Amino acid sequence: MLALDIDGTLTTSERSISDRTCAAVRKAVDSGLKVVLATNRRYRSSLLIADQLGVVVPVVCVGGALVKGKTGETVVCESFPAAAVQRIIQIARAEKQSLIVHHDADLSQTRDFVLDDNDPWNIYTARYFSEYESVAWVGDAQKLSARIKPIGATLFGEEQVLRDVERQVTRDCPGVVLTIIREVDGFGWSCAVSQRHVTKWTGLSRLAVVSGFTPAEVCAVGDELNDLAMIEGAGVSVAMGNAHPKVKARATWVTNSNDHDGVVTVIERLLAEVS
Repeated sequence: MLALDIDGTLTTSERSISDRTCAAVRKAVDSGLKVVLATNRRYRSSLLIADQLGVVVPVVCVGGALVKGKTGETVVCESFPAAAVQRIIQIARAEKQSLIVHHDADLSQTRDFVLDDNDPWNIYTARYFSEYESVAWVGDAQKLSARIKPIGATLFGEEQVLRDVERQVTRDCPGVVLTIIREVDGFGWSCAVSQRHVTKWTGLSRLAVVSGFTPAEVCAVGDELNDLAMIEGAGVSVAMGNAHPKVKARATWVTNSNDHDGVVTVIERLLAEVS
């Protein structure tokens, strides 16, 4: 099983995917590797990447809180405590941040996430909305999130503001962890809000079990701190050349950067080993 992160791994710093990478992923699937996308993205936006790659694959998304099979069936769905969501919205609002709340949205539904409209959005949140306006449910997040089953949340902004939110959430919601990373194109920072026990690896490992794989038979490829759990858990792990130093330190080996087709090198090496 080959688990591939999306942003900073499959995508370049220009937020694109090279033709070589697309061809290599298709070759991996055609050669019998069980390819999985493992990402903090929502399911629908993950499928856009799969479509670009030209493959139909399972997806570990929302940081492991949601796992979808090849046909779109839900394999794993980790519900987020409602009380914690309400408190995080309050904290975000106090810092003039607008929380984005995710849920397990079926593709037949028109709305993937709730976006709080309590305060004028910063430029980073506004960009996210402009890209996904058609699937956004905009309004009072405290009321709207009570109508869905939240599985995680996201914030976009400047690093220091997100750190302030992180300190308050860590104090008030001990079962919640925030992972703050620089956006791959350098435009601001993102903050993934998840339950402490939920990671990409918890979702990926459960998918591996139902698919008949052991952890030793999983190869995970990533670049950021939100990939660290699967890098540590997989039998074989690969850090991108552009990866965070902590990810490189824990990986089995390091490939080329995302701007130099690092995933292609990984796939070529795996296929050579199994041939």
